[in-house]
Amino acid sequence: MAWYAIRTVYLFGTKKDGTNVFEERIVAFEAASWDEAHIKADKKSRAYAAAHQGVKVHPEQVGYRQDGAALIDGYELWSELFESTQTLEEFYQNRYASLKYRPE
Repeated sequence: MAWYAIRTVYLFGTKKDGTNVFEERIVAFEAASWDEAHIKADKKSRAYAAAHQGVKVHPEQVGYRQDGAALIDGYELWSELFESTQTLEEFYQNRYASLKYRPE
């Protein structure tokens, strides 16, 4: 089976001054297909959010197929926190959708 790295964006919380804290997290999954990888990522992201009370998950996940040696299923590859007064949807649109490459 192949290995996939799936990115999920979370609204991790809100600071006292009203600034939102977002997390970008990439986790590796072993799967037979993209669909299976995204199903596993969705399940993992919901469990992660539940374990951190009040965390919201952005519904869109993106990923890529790994081309190297085997990894550990569910292993976190990347995590980064951000601060903003934007909503989860605004943050996602401004960080990802507005800058998305669209070939000619």
